[in-house]
Amino acid sequence: MSWLRLSLLVCCASLRLAISAASSTSSAQASQSTACGAIVNDQNTNIFNASFVYECLTSVPFNSAVASQFLNYYNDTLQFQSTLTYLKDPPRSYQQPGIDLLGGLAALQQGIEDGIFPNQYEFEAALQTLLYASHDGHVTLNGGILAAFSFSSPEEIVSLSLDGIQPPEVYLVRDLADSNFFLDYRPSPITFINGENVVTYLTQFAAENSIGMIEPHGDWNQLMRSAAQDIQGYSNTFTTATFYPGDSITFELGNGTTLTELFQATYYDLGDTGPLQTGGDFYNSFVLGLLPASYDPDLIDNNTINITAILEQTDPDISAPISSAPACGSWSNLAYPDCADTFQDDLGTFGGGVVSGYFLNSTSVAVLSIPSFEAQQDEASSFDSAIIDFITTSRKANMKKVVIDLQSNFGGSPLVATDAFKRFFPNINPFEGSRLRAHPAANVMGNTITEYFGLLDNTTELFADLITNEWVATAKINADTNELFTSWSEEFGGPYAFDGDYFTTTQRYDFADTFFDYTSVDDPNQNFTVFGFGSNSAPANAAPAYAAEDIIILTDGICHSACTLFVEMMHHEAGVRIVVAGGLPEPGPMQGASGSRGASIYYTSDMDEDIQFTQEILEDSILDDDSASPYFLPNRTTELAVQVTYASINLRDQVRPNETVPLQFIYEAADCRIFYTPSTFYNYTALWQYAAD
Repeated sequence: MSWLRLSLLVCCASLRLAISAASSTSSAQASQSTACGAIVNDQNTNIFNASFVYECLTSVPFNSAVASQFLNYYNDTLQFQSTLTYLKDPPRSYQQPGIDLLGGLAALQQGIEDGIFPNQYEFEAALQTLLYASHDGHVTLNGGILAAFSFSSPEEIVSLSLDGIQPPEVYLVRDLADSNFFLDYRPSPITFINGENVVTYLTQFAAENSIGMIEPHGDWNQLMRSAAQDIQGYSNTFTTATFYPGDSITFELGNGTTLTELFQATYYDLGDTGPLQTGGDFYNSFVLGLLPASYDPDLIDNNTINITAILEQTDPDISAPISSAPACGSWSNLAYPDCADTFQDDLGTFGGGVVSGYFLNSTSVAVLSIPSFEAQQDEASSFDSAIIDFITTSRKANMKKVVIDLQSNFGGSPLVATDAFKRFFPNINPFEGSRLRAHPAANVMGNTITEYFGLLDNTTELFADLITNEWVATAKINADTNELFTSWSEEFGGPYAFDGDYFTTTQRYDFADTFFDYTSVDDPNQNFTVFGFGSNSAPANAAPAYAAEDIIILTDGICHSACTLFVEMMHHEAGVRIVVAGGLPEPGPMQGASGSRGASIYYTSDMDEDIQFTQEILEDSILDDDSASPYFLPNRTTELAVQVTYASINLRDQVRPNETVPLQFIYEAADCRIFYTPSTFYNYTALWQYAAD
């Protein structure tokens, strides 16, 4: 069995790949392994021992030509990443190591040429390690053989302080449950994992596997069990890790108890694969997206069941069960109260609602739980209605203080986040400035698509498709003039040189354009508009229902994208205080929003479409501008050989007025830090009261 150990050693702006290989079995022998076939063809389970999955992964052969083509594609893609120079040479206040993404890709290409990758797994692991080092949740890549599996500890863990003051210790979640959360007896904490100090082991595990957090406190919290993640159907990083963690894990507790178990791995069925047996078959299916020549589309379950015969059968007449509306909104989770006092329609893990409100009547504290800002179509309006209902009802109930719980909020729509902010502070118009990295391809795309957009009738479907396009300047506001851009050249600016790179003029959303608003959230009924702007303006002299000093935001640091935008508006512009929970078991400050603070995630599927669209416009020569050349664009005419489920970069930075450093790299400690305790870990009523106090 061959394996490659990759470590990223970063010093200032340099990336060094330190590679050591140890072989006990030749690559030729590994490629003949049938572990992949046994996994894919198993009808009884999708859970396997991690070592067996690792045998499969390391049996998948490596094709240097395909890998090089993909790196070239990805290098072109990363030119649009807004933070390249800041990642390479970050400010001293940045809490993660710097990383040279483009230099890292060059190092990987050199590794291909030097023949250092014995199999596909080692290459993909090296590439993902590089991307994870960006600590940007908007930088994603899901594809290839790593997309088929995740690795998991057989035990979940949580970090708790006994009294909220002592440094936390790490416990097995099942011990907490067995002890009735310390009420029946005091469980023993974990002291060592695989012979290492528990904090040392977990800190390293988090550094390697956590995604998109700008400080180690956030990495740490991603390992822990969380009810806020449970209600959204998410898993922690300790049970959904990307990289092979080893065959087994040994927990040693403080009382001397030792527990050794096997690491597990989950296989994700990504669709029809045809009959697979070897690592070569796995490569063809999961890397190239090819089906074997023997594949029969009429057969499913590994060619054992005829799907055509099943489809021809007449389904029995089954009457739908009689349903009744729930008496109250509920997450059906022990950490949350049984009934919410206010709640969004269709509240639930598999429903469209996420907002719920709770009144702690004994202390006059109202709690607004927002685990996500993801709200599209009708959900955007119902989200807004839920915020209104909470504010109105809580005031009628004479609540004096508000806690807004944002634990494990992975973001969503920036318009929905802005709307929520404006419901609390109708008297403040937030800045929400952002900018793009200025480079030749961006200039060509912006100039071409903006000019083309100006030729369209505003009643056409194409106009509706393009009004939210990243490369249409004239639908956005120039932050310097507070007026709409008149052209792409106005947005592209000088461009402006800051900190070793070039950037466009700072832009803002035009929330007063109701067509832009409801198109952005894909609202078919055209109901959603951001409150406080245009036709949905706030009443004259509107005042906040709650003063800023009576509002507290509670986070666990896991706050991404639109969530960080909401925190920026509430904290920096309105003056709301932030309480953050958890983090490494050590004293000291912790940031409230440690996820990606970028303004726009840009999927490569959208990028590829925009590049192709630009090329078509230029080749048809329907514009007057002869300066824009399609040859400045990345090559998207050659079909990508690698099958990518999804990938993305951060296109726009969030920036504050008159500042040049992106929010991603600005240190912003919470006003107060608390530790989870046995009484608050799975009792959010107690946690909310603790935060309010």
